[in-house]
Order: sequence, then C-alpha cells, then structure tokens
Amino acid sequence: MMPQKKKRRKKVIDFLGLYEEELLNYNSEDDEDELEHEYYKAKVYEVVTATGDIRGAGTDANVFITIFGENGLSPKLHLTSKSESAFEKANVDVFRVRTNNVGLIYKIRIEHDNTGLNASWYLERVIVTDMKRPHLRYYFNCNKWLSKVEGDRQWCRDLLASFNPMDMPRGNKYEIKVYTGDMIGAGTDADVFINIFGEYGDTGERRLENEKDNFERGAEDKFTLDALDLGQLMKINVGHNNKGGSAGWFLSKIIIEDIGNKRKYDFPLNRWLALDEDDGKIQRDILVGGAETTAITYIVTVFTGDIRGAGTKSKIYLVMFGARGNKNSGKIFLEGGVFDRGRTDIFNIQLAVLLSPLSRVSIGHGNVGVNRGWYCEKVVILCPFTGIQQTFPCSNWLDEKKADGLIERQLYEMVSLRKKRLKKFPWSLWVWTTDLKKAGTNSPIFIQIYGQKGRTDEILLNPNNKWFKPGIIEKFRIELPDLGRFYKIRTWHNRRNPGSGWHLERVRYTLGCGRGTRTIPFYDRVIHILARYRVTVCTGELEGAGTDANVYLCLFGDVGDTGERLLYNCRNNTDLFEKGNADEFTIESVTIRKVRRVRIRHDGKGSGSGWYLDRVLVREEGQPESDNVEYPCLRWLDKDKDDGQLVRELLPSDSNATLKNFRYHISVKTGDVSGASTDSKVYIKLYGEKSDTIKQILLVSDNNLKDYFERGRVDEFTLETLNIGTINRLVIGHDSSGMHAGWFLGSVQIRVPRQGKQYTFPANRWLDKNQADGRLEVELYPSEVVEIQKLVHYEVEIWTGDVGGAGTTSQVYLQIYGEEGKTAVLFLSSRSKVFDRASKDIFQTDTFTIYAIDLGPLAKIRIRHDNTGNRPGWFLDRIDITDMNNEITYYFPCQRWLAVEEDDGQLSRELLPVDKSYVFPSEDAEGGGHGGNNPLDNLALEQKDKSTTFSVTIKTGDKKNAGTDANVFITLFGTQDDNGMTLLKSSKTNSDKFERDSIEIFTVETLDLGDLWKVRIGHDNTGKAPGWFVDWVEVDAPSLGKCMMFPCGRWLAKNEDDGTIVRDLFHAELQTRLYTPFVPYEITLYTSDVFAAGTDANIFIIIYGCDAVCTQQKFLCTNKREQKLFFKRKSASRFIVELEDVGEIIEKIRIGHNNTGINPGWHCSHVDIRRLLPDKDGTETLTFPCDRWLATSEDDKKTIRELVPYDIFTEKYMKDGSLRQVYKEVEEPLDIVLYSVQIFTGNVPGAGTDAKVYITIYGDLGDTGERYLGKSENRTNKFERGTADTFIIEAADLGVIYKIKLRHDNTKWCADWYVEKVEIWNDTNEDEFLFLCGRWLSLKKEDGRLERLFYEKEYTGDRSSNCSSPADFWEIALSSKMADVDINTVTGPMADYVQDGPVIPYYVSVTTGKHKDAATDSRAFVLLIGEDDERSNRIWLDYPQGKRGFSCGSVEEFYVGGLDVGVIKKIELGHDGASPESCWLVEELCLAVPTQGTKYTLRCNCWLAKDRGDGVTSRVFDLLDAMVVNIGVKVLYEMTVWTGDVVGGGTDSNIFMTLYGINGSTEEVQLDKKKARFEREQDDTFIMEILDIAPFTKMRIRIDGLGSRPEWFLERILLKNMNTGDLTMFYYGDWLSQRKGKKMLVCEMCAVIDGEEMMEWTSYTVSVKTSDILGAGTDANVFIIIFGENGDSGTLALKQSANWNKFERNNMDTFNFSDMLSLGHLCKLRVWHDNKGIFPGWHLSYVDVKDNSRDETFRFQCDCWLSKSKGDGQTIRDFACANNEIRDELEETTYEIVIETGNGGETRENVWLILEGRKNRSKEFLVENSSRQRAFRKGTTDTFEFDSIFLGDVVSLCVGHLAREDRFIPKRELVWHVKTITITEMEYGNVYFFNCDSLIPLKRKRKYFKVFEVTKTTESFASKLQTLVPVKYEVIVTTGYEPGAGTDANVFVTIFGANGDTGKRELKQKMRNLFERGSTDRFFLETLELGELRKVRLEHDSSGYYSGWLVEKVEVTNTSTGVATIFSCGRWLDKSRGDGLTWRDLFPSV
Repeated sequence: MMPQKKKRRKKVIDFLGLYEEELLNYNSEDDEDELEHEYYKAKVYEVVTATGDIRGAGTDANVFITIFGENGLSPKLHLTSKSESAFEKANVDVFRVRTNNVGLIYKIRIEHDNTGLNASWYLERVIVTDMKRPHLRYYFNCNKWLSKVEGDRQWCRDLLASFNPMDMPRGNKYEIKVYTGDMIGAGTDADVFINIFGEYGDTGERRLENEKDNFERGAEDKFTLDALDLGQLMKINVGHNNKGGSAGWFLSKIIIEDIGNKRKYDFPLNRWLALDEDDGKIQRDILVGGAETTAITYIVTVFTGDIRGAGTKSKIYLVMFGARGNKNSGKIFLEGGVFDRGRTDIFNIQLAVLLSPLSRVSIGHGNVGVNRGWYCEKVVILCPFTGIQQTFPCSNWLDEKKADGLIERQLYEMVSLRKKRLKKFPWSLWVWTTDLKKAGTNSPIFIQIYGQKGRTDEILLNPNNKWFKPGIIEKFRIELPDLGRFYKIRTWHNRRNPGSGWHLERVRYTLGCGRGTRTIPFYDRVIHILARYRVTVCTGELEGAGTDANVYLCLFGDVGDTGERLLYNCRNNTDLFEKGNADEFTIESVTIRKVRRVRIRHDGKGSGSGWYLDRVLVREEGQPESDNVEYPCLRWLDKDKDDGQLVRELLPSDSNATLKNFRYHISVKTGDVSGASTDSKVYIKLYGEKSDTIKQILLVSDNNLKDYFERGRVDEFTLETLNIGTINRLVIGHDSSGMHAGWFLGSVQIRVPRQGKQYTFPANRWLDKNQADGRLEVELYPSEVVEIQKLVHYEVEIWTGDVGGAGTTSQVYLQIYGEEGKTAVLFLSSRSKVFDRASKDIFQTDTFTIYAIDLGPLAKIRIRHDNTGNRPGWFLDRIDITDMNNEITYYFPCQRWLAVEEDDGQLSRELLPVDKSYVFPSEDAEGGGHGGNNPLDNLALEQKDKSTTFSVTIKTGDKKNAGTDANVFITLFGTQDDNGMTLLKSSKTNSDKFERDSIEIFTVETLDLGDLWKVRIGHDNTGKAPGWFVDWVEVDAPSLGKCMMFPCGRWLAKNEDDGTIVRDLFHAELQTRLYTPFVPYEITLYTSDVFAAGTDANIFIIIYGCDAVCTQQKFLCTNKREQKLFFKRKSASRFIVELEDVGEIIEKIRIGHNNTGINPGWHCSHVDIRRLLPDKDGTETLTFPCDRWLATSEDDKKTIRELVPYDIFTEKYMKDGSLRQVYKEVEEPLDIVLYSVQIFTGNVPGAGTDAKVYITIYGDLGDTGERYLGKSENRTNKFERGTADTFIIEAADLGVIYKIKLRHDNTKWCADWYVEKVEIWNDTNEDEFLFLCGRWLSLKKEDGRLERLFYEKEYTGDRSSNCSSPADFWEIALSSKMADVDINTVTGPMADYVQDGPVIPYYVSVTTGKHKDAATDSRAFVLLIGEDDERSNRIWLDYPQGKRGFSCGSVEEFYVGGLDVGVIKKIELGHDGASPESCWLVEELCLAVPTQGTKYTLRCNCWLAKDRGDGVTSRVFDLLDAMVVNIGVKVLYEMTVWTGDVVGGGTDSNIFMTLYGINGSTEEVQLDKKKARFEREQDDTFIMEILDIAPFTKMRIRIDGLGSRPEWFLERILLKNMNTGDLTMFYYGDWLSQRKGKKMLVCEMCAVIDGEEMMEWTSYTVSVKTSDILGAGTDANVFIIIFGENGDSGTLALKQSANWNKFERNNMDTFNFSDMLSLGHLCKLRVWHDNKGIFPGWHLSYVDVKDNSRDETFRFQCDCWLSKSKGDGQTIRDFACANNEIRDELEETTYEIVIETGNGGETRENVWLILEGRKNRSKEFLVENSSRQRAFRKGTTDTFEFDSIFLGDVVSLCVGHLAREDRFIPKRELVWHVKTITITEMEYGNVYFFNCDSLIPLKRKRKYFKVFEVTKTTESFASKLQTLVPVKYEVIVTTGYEPGAGTDANVFVTIFGANGDTGKRELKQKMRNLFERGSTDRFFLETLELGELRKVRLEHDSSGYYSGWLVEKVEVTNTSTGVATIFSCGRWLDKSRGDGLTWRDLFPSV
C-alpha cells in the first residue's frame, strides 16, 4: 500500500512473529484463488519519459520501469524502442506497456542496465497514465542522473507519484555505516551492493560507493542513501560482485540510521562474504539485530540452451517475486553454477521469506567476461515448503549483442506446467557428542525419524565424512515431510573398524530455527521403552542352502519398525547361515510391540550367495522359547533359483503371506540416445499413501535380458512387499559404479494387478555425474494412472505323483475356467527345478488376464505340457487352487499320465473340481479330455449371425530390420471369451508378409467374444531374422460397427527392447471408429438353363432399403477360383456376406459384373436374399425375378440390372416351438423404368471428348449406380462439339430426380469435355428433369476436375453431399438449418460435428517443433474449457481429403466449430497416438475466437508423447499463459448468393466482397468458392464473419476476371444476422464482365432493409489540376479513392478525360463517374499512380470532386509530388477535404445519459455518476429520486442531460448508489441493477455504450462506487473530420536472427487505425540493402491521422533469389504524438516454411 504520513508508532512490529505465523497458517488452497485477484487482469499504461537538456543527457542503455500500486507492483518493464531518437537529449518518448493492474500508483522504480557506449542518462521526469482512466495521470519528477559515473553514481531510482506536475514529493534518507572486520584479508576491492527491506517495500539494489577507498580491514565506511520511506526496517541483503584482486570480505556489522523517522537499526553478521571462506557465499540476508528464523528452501534449476554459444562465464543472478510482486528475494547470485551449453544447474537457496507460489522471476547476468552472452532455456523452481514446482520458460538470449540486447529478463510462469510435489518442512537438528576421549567419529552418520504419519528416508548427516568432535554441538537443517508427532529417532553408522565408534549424548529437533516453544528434545519426552528381540534364522537342509552374503533383517510391529539390521554378531555360531543352521541374534530397539512382519534379505555378495531360508523365529528377550513366533519362508533367496528374488517378506505361520503381500511389476525403460546404457547398480524406492518400500537394488530381471539397462531396452522387475497403497512418487538412481556409469533413464512403469492400476513415471533425463545437472538419483511423480484389470490371487499347488518316471522336464501350461470367465493360458515357470516325483510346487500368479474382477466359482481347469525335454512324460496326482481373496480352495484330482507313451497318450487334461472329502484318489475323480472347438458352418446364416468376422490389419514399422521371418500369431480377447492362438498365414495384401513398413490384412472369424478389449500378438522366433517391430494392429469388426486401433510401437525380439516376443496390446479409445453395424445376408443367385448362361466374371450386388439407404458394392467371389466354381449354367450359387443394415424393407437390389474372363456374359434367372428377422427368431426370404442377360453381346448389352422383389417367404418360430411359414407377394413394388438421358456437349472449341463417360442419377428413392454411357441412341460418334446424345438407362423408379454425377476416365487423345446441360425423361410418367451444367470435365481447364455433381434446375434442397472437408461440415453445423434439428437424430458424417448448445467458429493454428522426432501421424484434438468448467466436446483437427499428421516445423491451421463456452479459461490439446512412436513436439498453439474478437497464442514448447517429456499425450493449457490480442469482434451472418439463370452465368473467377455500414466498413474479403458455388441459377448459402458495423448501407462485389469462366451474372445477395435474424438484401441483376452488361468487374449494391434503400444514387465529376512547375506532368496511370461519411468509392481509374494527353503541366482534366452510390459529405481522397511511362513523376496541385445530385464541390488541396525520384519518394498520398473546418477544441458540451435498469433490483434512492474522458474528468452528476419523479424502476429506461466540460473520448464511468439523507437504510443489503448506460456527446454525436449488468449496493458515503469501462464506441463523422490532419509515421522493421532470415523481395506495409488505413505502401530506400538478417530498417510514411493503431499488414512479393523472410517485429511511431505501437511477429513470410504465407496481419503486442 502507499505509505502515509504516520504518527510516532507506539508498538514495534514483530516481523519474525508475523512471518512464523504465516508459515504455521499456510494453506495451499489459498494459492488457487490468487490468480483470480484484480491484480492479474491486464492493464495498459502510457509511460512518457522526458530526457534532460544538458550535455550527455541521452542514453544508449536499455531502460526499465517498475510501477508500484495498491494492488501490487508490475514486473520490470522494458521501455523498448528502435527509434534513433529514443532517450536522446531533450527528447520526450511515449511508450504503451501492457502489464498487471497495480491499482492506484504511488511510486515507480526507473533504471537502466548500463549497456551501450553512452549509458549515463539524465532523467527530467516520467508521466504514467492509465489508458482506461486517463484522468489518472501520475507525475514523477526526477531531475537527476542515472549513471555509474555521474552525480551520486546510482542508476536505479525510486520516484514518488504526484497528481501535480510541479510537485516534488520528498523521500527519506538512510545513513549506512559499514564495519569491516579486523582480521587478515578482511577488506575487499569488489563493488558492494545493499538492498534494504522495510514495512513498505525495498530500496532495490544500491551500490555503496563514495570518493574514499572503502571496505578496508577494520574500517568504518559511511554512505547516505536517498530512498522512499520504507517504514520499520526488517532486513537487509548485502553482497559484492567478487571483482578485484582481493574480493573476499569479512563483514562485522552494518548500522542503518533512518533519518526521517529518527531510528537506528543494527545488523550484526561477523561472517565472511567470500567464495573461498566459510560457506562460500558472497551475499547474505541479515535480519534486524541478527535474529535467526526459519528459512524456506527454494530449489532452483536453471537450464542453459543446447545451441551454439549458449554457455556463459558471466555471473548469473536471480530475483524471485511473490504474489503480486509485493515480496521479493532480492538479487541472488547463483554461485557455483557452470552454465555451459546444454547444462542443467541446481541451486538450494534459503530465504527467510515465503514467496511461493512465485508470480515471476527475474534472471540476468553481470555482463562481464570473455563469453558473456548466455542463452537461457528455462528456470524451474520448487519450494518444498509449499510443494509447488513452477516452470518459467525463457528460450531467449541474454546478450547485449544478440536479439533485443537485454542482459536481464522477466520470466513468467507457464501455469499449465505447474506441478504439486511432496510438501517438506524445515527442521533444525542439534546433535551433542559427549565430552569423552575418542567420542568423536568421521564415519558416515545416518539418521531416521519416525512419526505417527510415517518415517523419513535415511538421512546422511555428514556427506563428506565431516568429523563429529567430542563435546561439540553440531547443528543441521533438514527438510522433512509431515510425519505427525515424532515418537522415535534412529541413528547409526556402518563402519566396524577400530576407531570408528561414536559416543552420542543426545539429539534435539526443532521446527524451524529454534525460536519459541516448539523445541521438543527426545530426552525430555520418553514415551517408548527399549526392547530386545531374540531372532533365530533357520537355514534349510537343501543342497547349497547356505550363503556367504551379508544378511539384513527388519522387524515390523504395531508401532514402527526396527530398521534394517546387519546380522553379524551371532550368539551361537561362528559360521553364519550354513546349511541346516539355526543362528541366533539379538536386536535392540525402541519397542515395536507385537511383531507383525519380518523382512529379510541378503546383498548377493560372495561366491555362494544363494540361500534357502527355512524360517525365522522371533521372541522378546527373556521370554521362553515356546513364545517363539514362526515366520515360515521355505524359499530360495537366489537370483538363479525360484523367482530370483533376494528379499522376502515373511508373515506368521497363521497368516497368509500371499494374500497380504502385493506384487509390484516394474518396467524400467532406458532411453534411446547415445551412451544411454549403464553398468551401475540401479536401485528404486516406492512411496505410497500407506507406507514405502526399502531402497531395493534391481538385481534380477523377470525378462532375463543378458545385460541390464541397455540403450532402448526395457527391463522388467518384480518387487513383492506389503501393500503401500496408491503410489504417489518413487526414487530411482544408481551408484555410479562400473565402466560406463552414466545412464539415460526413459521412464518407469509400475503395474499393480491387486490394485488394478498402472502407473507411468516419465523421466527422459540423464543420471550421470558428467551430464545435465550431474545427479545420480531422481524423484519421479506419476504422469498418469491407468485403471487396468483388477486381478486377484490364486495359489496353484501342483502335486506330482509318486510313481516311476512321474516327473517331467516339459513346459507346463494351465488355464482356469470360472463361472464369470477364464484366465489366459498360464505358463508355470520357475528358476528352480520343478515337477519332480512326489513333490508339491507352489506357483503364485497375479498376471492372468480376464476382464471380470475374479472368475467366480471355478468350473474346470485345462492343463497340458509341450512334450519337450529328455523326460517329457508326467504323472499328475492333483492340483489344488486357492482363491486367496475369498480363501476358498478347489481340488482338481487327476491321477493320470500326461504322456504320449502312457495311458491314452494325451498331453492335455481337463479337470473338474471335487469336494474336499474326495481329495485322495478315488474312482469318482476322472479327468476328461475332449478339448478342441467345434467347426463353424460357413453356409449357415444363423451361425454367421452368432459369429464375428474380424479384419485384422498389422503395420510393420519403418525401422532397420523391422520385418520378421517368424511365424506370427494373434489372439483376440473379448469380455466373454478369446479365440485362442491364431496363426496369421494368408495376407490379403502381400505374399511376402511382415516386411519393413508393410501393411498386412488378415481375416479372423470366431464365435461371439463380447466387446473386444485386448489383442495378443507374437511370433515363434524362427527364421533368419525373427526380430519384428510392430507399429500397430487394427481390428475391424463390421458386425459390431467398430474399428479399433491397438498401438504397439515396440519390438518383438529377443535382442531388442525388453526381449519379449509376445505383447498384449490394449485399444486406444480415441482412435476407435464407430459406424453402422453390418448384418449377415444369405444371397442365392440362380443362373438360368439357357445356352452359355454361366459366367467367369465376378458378380457384385448392392441392396437398397427405404429412403435411398443402401449397402456398399460387394463382389461375391473373393478369388478367381471361386469365380470358376460358381455361376455355372442351371446352378444356384449361395453366399453369406456381411453388409450394412438397410432396415426392415428391401426396396431393390442392383446386380452386375466386371465383364472379365473368357465368357463374361451371364443369364440370371432370379436372386433370393434371406436374412434374420429383427427378433432373431426366424428368417425372411425375398425373391427378385430377373430372367435377363447381363452381357455386352446380348439383350440391351447392359451388364447391370436393377431388380425389385416379387414375393417374401417368412419362417418364424412361435412361442409353442412350432414353425410358422408365410408366403406373400410384395405390395406396390417399385416399377422398372426406362430413363432417356440426353446430354448436350457445348459449342465451344475442344468441347467434345473421346473418353469413356459415366453417369450416376440420384432420386429421392435411390440411385442408378454408376452407368457407362456406351451406346448413343441417335449418334455413332458420341459427345462431339455442339451435339446432343441420347442414352437409355433401365432402373427401378428413382422418384423425383434431383442430382446427377458425371465423370470420364480421361482416356484417348481428346479427353477434355465441356458439358452444356443434361435432360432426363422418365418414359413411364413423362417427368422431365433439367440439369444446367456449363462446366469442363478436364484436368487442364477450370479447376482441373474429371468428376462433377450437378443439381436439378428447380432443386432447392440440401446440398451437403458436396461436403468433403471438415470445414464444409462445420459450416453446416453453424448454419441456421441446424437450429431446430434434434442432434440425436443426426446420422452419417454430420454426427461428428453437431453439439448440444450454441456452436460458434474457432480458428486453431498449431506449430510443430523442429526437433527431428517432433512430427506425428496421430490425429489431434482440442477441448475448450470456459467459466464454471463448461466444456466443449472434443474437437478433432482433421484435414480435408484424408491428410493426417503434423510434419516437422509445420504450421497447420484449422477452421472448426465448437460449443460457445463463454470466456475461455483453458484449452486442452492432445492426440490419439498411444504408442511410443507417436510423439509430437508442439511449439505454439493459437486459438482465435472471432465472435469474441480475441486471439490467444500459447508458446507451448512441450512434448505430447508417452516416451518424451512428462509422458502425457494431452495437456491442459491455462490461458493465463497465453499472449492475448484483440482482433475485432465479429458477428456471424448467413450469406445467400443468387447466380442468374443465363447461359454462362456461373464463374471460376475469385470473388471479393467489401461491406459498408453505419458503424464503418470491412476489409475486402474473398468468398470461398468451394466446389460448386456460384453456378448458373443456383443459390449458395454459407457462413460469414463480419465486423459489427450494422445496419449495412452498401456492398461492393469485385471479381478478378481470371479463370476459364471469367464472367459472372450476379442476381442478388441476402445477409441474415445469425443472432437477431435481421435481413439485408442487395440487388444487382447484371453481369460482372469486361465484355457484357456494364463491362465492369466491380459493382456496388445498395442495402435494402424492410424494402427501403439505405443510400441514394448520384454521379461525381472529378477535376484534376496538375501544377505549373517543371516536369509536373505524368505519363503514369492515375487512380483515386474518394472517402465520405457513407464509406468509400472503391478504386476509380482516371482514364477518360476531355484532354487527349492527360495530366500535362498546368492542365485541368475532368472525369465523370455516373451511377454511383452517394458518399454523403466527403472527407478524404487517396491519389496514386502506377509509376509507369517515360515520365511517371507528377506534381499535383489540387483535385475537385463534385457531387452532382447535391450540387456540392469538395476541394482536396495537394501541392506535392507523387514521384519515386522527387520529394519524399511517395507515389501514394491521402488528402483531407479543404471544405471541412477543423474546429478549436470544445470547452463545454452537453451529454445525454440513458440508463437502463434491469430486473434484478430497482431503487427509490439517488444515483450519482462521474464521466472520465481522455482529456478531463467530469464533476459529479447526481440524479435525485423523489416520489413525484420516480426513476430507475425495473425494466425501464431513464434519460438525462448533463452539462459538463469537454472530456474528450469517454473511456470509463463511475456509478454510485447513494441513500437520500432522510431515508433509513435497513440492515439487509439494498441493490440497484444497472443493465446498460449509453452516453451521447451532443456536439459531435459520439456515442459511448457501457454494458454494466451489475448490482450496485446502497451506501451512505460516496467512497463506495463501481467503475465501468466503455464497451463500444461509435464515433460520428463530424468527430472523425477533426482528426484528419497530415501525420508522419515512423515504421521500424526488425528482421529475425535465424540463418536465412533476410529477404530480397519487395516489401509492402498497410497500417490500419481507427480512422482508416494507409493503403498498401512499398518499403524502399535508395542504395540500401534492406531487411538483412538481424537488421533494423526505418521508413517514414506520410498520411492522414489514423487514430489508435489496430493492425499492420506486412507482405512481400516473393521476388528475388532469397525471398523467405523472418520478421521479428514492426514498430510504428506517430511522430506528432511520440506514441510508439509495437506489433510482434516472430514468424516466417515464406512459401516454403511454416504455413507458407507471404503476408501477416500483426496486432499490437500491448
């Protein structure tokens, strides 16, 4: 807040108490509401700096300003300008800055960075203006140097605000006394800096310097600091820059005297500030009095970019800012950092201030050293106290010689990347070593603390083996998570050598630093007693059971654990853990009460490390042996036996370990980068919500890869332990041992089947001392948690019989069946020898695959072996299976051989469960063995209906050696069953299958599997090159109407990836495609008994239902063999096919053949189609008579017939089981009709064609299918120029014909064809249909198409069948025809585009990064999130014509529609790729919302990939991270264009439209022709986005006269407002042509609203006077545009004058323009010429324009050159009308105020208003309410007039609700609902609209009010006239710094402002090479005042050798006002880069 004058404060503020209270009361939920504060709303300020008029006053340095206000303070804002006069002597510079809303301003901090040749700056004053409330103008007088060498040598100053320009507010003075210590080397030669922090802020960093030699040993130095009043001081930050020969400094203390407030503050230190002394710090925070308090840790990670020259040797510093910038860290030098290219540096910063979450970060460097420039990639800051990790992107140079020359940058958080981490709190730990001889130690001392909520990790107290000296107290600061109340501490060391012992006296821990009463010493609070536990470890009796390894044991009890103890001090044996031994140990610990679990492990060291542990016995010391609790194991701890685990968790013998232990399946992926693999030992530790695991070394892999952690490989491990709950983080690292220790970790994936969850932890980073940040351990958090199948434990006990040779060496497989499902086939594997005679083997599996939670009651099992090994035969006694969840055991007796040579020779048995009483051998326990699947009857319709045919497509990757020679198999898993292993032998696409980058298609038929959810793909590893890389598997199930994608993107190879050759793939839901399910049809075709009736051709069929619904065309034979087998003479050929369901009624079928083979002709008798009834309890058979030839040599020579059904035969099963058969004839079948088709070929050169022509006719009852027009009925030579050909087409009745499709095959010499029209007659009812065509079907003409759709002349229906691109469908979704449509009834492609709710258009642009792997083939989507979490549907970013993916470096733009979610808060961007290969690097995302006039640009620079970045394929971006620009609000209109019914009325030309309205005009926009718009006698309706300028006055239409049909007959145009329904009509009814009609390519149409024309017609006479000076005349072509109150005239060419030789010296030339819409009062004229001819230069005297209807002449005085070689070189000029009087500024005026009261509340009280304008602020206008004159009633409008001084443009309004003096105000709040306020300035007629819609509470005082900003301004013509004065604009263009950024092309610019535009101006200078890489080019343009600049259009003509151009920014300065507007670009204008555009529209970056 702003400091006020204060009385003497009685009470001193306890800053430390307040700070510690803030820490104790911290609540992270408050952080989430912080971003909603008023401060974070953007605000634009105008900053004016006045440089003094003294010698050397100007500066070349970068100048910065920080604005301090009541809401907070702004970032350090760069006052940037490329103008050469910026900050020059006596100059006034104007800047516009966009920043936070700081509220009322009380001071600024102005500074510079001392760069450049002349850095010193004499600043006179600064003026800051709030652009929304311009009356708030703050003056800051300075009149001082900001210099390192002038004045007081300060280059940073704080200036106090004043509303009086002459006021000079006084600050405060601080006297600083610095005491340097009196010891050797205490003094320093470095520059010393200080920052003083107080109650009201800080001074900023100030250099302590005077004329003396300061800071010498033992010296006292005095300095005086001018600053604002800081209030009570709290701390200082002091440091130096380490310069000079003797930089180290021992500071004793600093005393600061506050002269203004008469106070002294003591800051004692007595410590070194030196890199080589103490702790190496050269700056410190010192609290008043040297107090100590809790310090907050900030872990700062700085990423240096990986580009050339990125590293720096300069000193890097950082400043962190808290919420709203109110608190900051001060400047912190990051000492010890390397900052080399590609390096990551980590710093632990401790501050006594809570800043997190940070609002911003300032980072910079000292700009000293040889390589001082630095490229910073980003800064990541984690505050463990709050658990918030923030990312601050930079990606920019900090180099005075590169980019913008800045050496310090303000970095803002990308809120989208904010992450929550584990909170940790600071604790102090004091350790007392006793005062005994040899009590100290330098052994590594570990500590572990236990609390009620958990325990810490092991904490090493002395990392560098620091000594604990006797009698010394060691103090440590540690960060601990919330453990609840502490109850014990464990400390230890592992050295057992002599002299390593340590005698500990006591330990004390403290929250924070020890202030207050939160110190709780352990020795004072003994709440647990010590206990001793006797542990007996029993080693088994098996061969090799003993171990030489070190054994560790940990006991877990009711209250904590003992910690892991090395078992070495045995009570009874010298040789430990020998075979059969029982070794006893004693463990002393704080009591853990009852022991519940034992964890025992060994380290695998020694030659015989394998160990068979029998059991562990535990009892408390002193208890009898009978109290021993047994913890059985009976398993190996051996990496080569059993399951390979070296750790076992044991439970008491009465508990079930399998049930209580969870298995964690860990997949560790090593990255695919050079040198990624490691030889080190890798360890992992998991942290869950309930507990954590030990730090376990990953020794034994499940997938048995030879070398672990190799590049690109995946290693699988299993960790079996107690249930730790939901995993929230893990720690993984390595010990850096081995030859190649460095490791690049890709990701970690953990599957926990018992939880039903899969966790993904992306890393993608180095763990290497010599890479990145040098860390060997990393903490990872899950990027996604996927629900997988929740599995239950089954314990399988297999009993091998006790008969000779009973054991087997084969591999055994088991499958379990239950009532609710079955498992997959489970391979029972073990590292030990199993299935020996008379043994019991226990296998625990939790990886079987069923979809249900469990199998339910078990029904049977199937067990088999593969008959391999030297003794394969096996006698199985029985199998016991225990459901561990329900604790039910099922017994499956067998007592039979599984052997080829024994029993019945079977290797597989199916066993049924029996009761427990039948466990022992009995006659009832028999095993069956039927096995196998019943074959499907392929010719049975009912069986086909129950089965599913899958089309399986497999894509082999495009990698080296990706193909395979092995045998590939697949298994499809459904919710009900699986199809078993299916070999993929017969590919439909390739004979040599599974080659690199190939696609194979297979057919798999199976019984109903239910919903498909998984695919298992694998191979048998045979062949020369068995390794196989699978991209994806696609499974299409037509009967389900579903096509599912199963991404893989991994190797199936023994020597790649994780070494597996079988993978389970799960479907990617986002890639699932749904369509209409297919149903089976049984089709029987009967060939006639006539000569040669049979055929070799392939027959096809199409089935039609009602409403023209039909199936696809289906060929019935799949190969040539079938073609020969079927369709013999007098035969019936039956096929079962799956086709689309056409509904209950089949109207007709179309059959035909492809006319191939030796005897293609076919005589068809009839066709039967049989299908199931809807309820599946019967069938119906339809008979379609034919008895016709389908042959080119018989009958009518047609090979296609359409047949209609004659009768229906129905068979239905009744409820009583009887079969009911019904035969009936079809009622009213369609007639077979002959259609006469007459085609007229046009009479133009080359119109005829020799190609084959095809036609398809569409009616409301169906279509004909494509028919070849072979034989003309009236001509031999078809389709000749100017002729008509007639064809007869036989088809079922089509009903009303509305569309045809014509195409030809482009064969033969003369293929091009011009179709004039087509006429079709129905010979039955004589209906006639006319299709006007007039189009070419040619690759060389028009739009190059060989196929066209034509609609019937009178057709007015839907033409959406023309839609092919997503933009077409979105346009339909936005149109008014969808307003009344029930979206649930929409089918077909449109179903993907409709949404429930109002739909508006969006423009999405995505820039893909330039990384080599940045591209993706995946399908992308966006999802919009608005206020109140309102969400749109997922909006897919689809290309037209099936293009997919995003290429590297591309810029792709999409026009889409989506739900109107209001103000967009967040946007989700993602893609459907699920495999590791589908990675995508998104560089930038742009979203434009035309209906809101807003464009958001997000600099993303993040991966959307499973294997990159943080492992997510979609990310939600917060638009707080976006740059927002205003692009102008647009209104949606439905535009309908009628083309006339005249020959050749359609056009191929480009059509352009300009609209004019009462409130302005639009730019010229091109109307999208799409496919078939603007054709003869056609009306085309489409959506347009138009600026809010209604009501419209006129429209200008222009065509460019290009294309094969350059003329257009325009009938009329209708515009319909989509919101209001308002209609505006524009009539023309003539040609736009150079040959016909008015012979013009441009027309203007008057707007007609409600039958009334909005404008009048007139004619203009233009008189042009050329000056009487030498060379004044011109030979060039001259053009003008006339501007008036009703718009402009468009371009008028001055061609026809009375003078034969126009524009000669001293001549007057007159030109007449008739039939023009009146422009009203004229205001401006634009004149230019094309610079052609011998003498193009022209000196123009004046131009007179006479409005003949008004008889009024307007003069435009010129008197200047339009010449490239004379004057200022401009050939285009704007002139103001001399008739218009420029008035003096008004002093007083009247305002009309119209107030609309809403329905939310009326008032009887008074209302007051204050108007705020750009020039002044009005007095208060009080509206007194009385009973006689009531105002402000609900729903009413009140009008008032208010006399006031002239305010300029009104920008804001203060509204208050004031109680009348005599009124009583009740306690309940009374509010008045003000809806809108409209203010009209009566003198000029300017209208200001305020959309308030707010409730204003009733108050007694005027200090309570609301401020509203103007919503919309309508400037009158009279007002605009006052601003039309000549102005020069300085245009500064900055070219980018990338290679090839410069251009040789001709560059043009157009500047748009509130008052119009400059026209297209070329940027050119004589004898200069412009627009070179990194250059800044300046130009001056003279034009009339444009007002507020809104847009700049920059373009080039692509000429020159190097035309591509990278534009950094454009700066436009109004030289008359000094206001500079910056238009940022940062994009290429290049046909071959990005989006390929050579023009850009740039918007103001403020």
